Amino acid sequence: MSDEGKRIIQSPNDKRQYQVIALPNKLECLLVSDEEADKSGACLEVRVGQLEDPKEAQGLAHFLEHMLFLGTEKYPNQNEYTEYLSQNSGDSNAFTAHLRTNYHFRVSNAGLHGALDRFAQFFIGPLFTDSLTDREMNAVDSEHQKNLNQDEWRKYQLYRSTSKPSTPYANFGTGSLETLKTPEIREHLLRFYQRYYSANIMKLVIYGAEDLSMREKW
Repeated sequence: MSDEGKRIIQSPNDKRQYQVIALPNKLECLLVSDEEADKSGACLEVRVGQLEDPKEAQGLAHFLEHMLFLGTEKYPNQNEYTEYLSQNSGDSNAFTAHLRTNYHFRVSNAGLHGALDRFAQFFIGPLFTDSLTDREMNAVDSEHQKNLNQDEWRKYQLYRSTSKPSTPYANFGTGSLETLKTPEIREHLLRFYQRYYSANIMKLVIYGAEDLSMREKW
């Protein structure tokens, strides 16, 4: 359904078409149609990030971001999403900030519909497979180890570590084996996901060459 209350300010030189729709679950989506697009893509942002990490599992929001890529109820193969994108000239990435977590991909125009279906499952039925938890925790820890030798990251963590201890900003947002390796980590993941990954605090943008009416039907 169209969200007629959203007015898009557009340059006269911008030939792309735009439409804002609001789904029944309160997810707001901006559709962009560009007939000259040589690739398509999508970006979804959740209004939750590191500052919502529980004290006993610092880095949880970032760890959850990693885990969403590793299989869903509809596509249980842990490599399904990345393999599909690779086969369709695409790639993807994600990041976790203080107040938001962002997921995005690009893909060939022909591959957009299939990529969207696989992407959407992250926010419908992720598996959080026990057997992959340790592996991905090590991946998060590797990011932390890499950051230890980078001055910008060291300075950033210094700001956080010297802030008021009672505030969430004083916590450690990246996560490491030291902060995440607890017997209850999967329960923490499930609780965090169920509490915060709600459509009403998500925004989605879909960009491609298809007509807007076709995209809205998807």
